Amino acid sequence: MVRCQVKARHRPRRRRENGFVLIVACIVLVILLGLAGVGIDMGRMYVIESELGAFTDAAALNAALKLDGTGQGVARAQLAAAEFASGPHAMKWDLGSQPITDIKTSVLNNDVRVVATAPAPLIFLRAVAAGKSGFSKVAASSVARKTAEGARLIQ
Repeated sequence: MVRCQVKARHRPRRRRENGFVLIVACIVLVILLGLAGVGIDMGRMYVIESELGAFTDAAALNAALKLDGTGQGVARAQLAAAEFASGPHAMKWDLGSQPITDIKTSVLNNDVRVVATAPAPLIFLRAVAAGKSGFSKVAASSVARKTAEGARLIQ
């Protein structure tokens, strides 16, 4: 019986190839974590905008119902928009934990526009935020019109 010995040829590794995969994996991991952080901050701002939108819808409808064509009706409408942000059953943002304080109400003819703004805290986007304040303004607005039948949202 004849035995053949085959020697496996191994190419000697060069020193510069050692650790290449580790370096690439670290770079990819940092990029993926950054994208996840951006997604978290953007998602949080979207939730805050949605909460503010629900508030402005309700406040604009409430204010439009107070309009009666007089100056007192306009004053009542401007106060009515802020009613939803105060009291024991106040509408809040940040999953119901923060009060809505920046509310602007304007009345033109039979239309009421309510704009609410809140500072959304940035966690991961703080590194790329221009002002470096750690907050981004999120706003929502709604317009309601007083009609003969009642009030309805138009925007």
